[in-house]
Amino acid sequence: MQQEENNTQNRKKTPLTNSEALTFFFIPFAFFGLKKFKKNDFNQSEMDRFKQYGFDLKVKQANEMTLYGRLFYIALTIIIIYLLKFS
Repeated sequence: MQQEENNTQNRKKTPLTNSEALTFFFIPFAFFGLKKFKKNDFNQSEMDRFKQYGFDLKVKQANEMTLYGRLFYIALTIIIIYLLKFS
């Protein structure tokens, strides 16, 4: 019983790996909530798995990386439009 409690506590504190973080960053899901940009299957299945097994920190970090990914693509689009318009 003690081992299960230790595992549960460890799962809550486990951070995302670099590859998991990059996946959520470069492939943000539910982009602006449009059906055209629906959640991709991999990110959704990973998020469901994190929630199911109690990886609280991973869920939080995955949501943050998704937000940062959206902001990255918005900034990239603005920069490209600016360069095309003024060059």
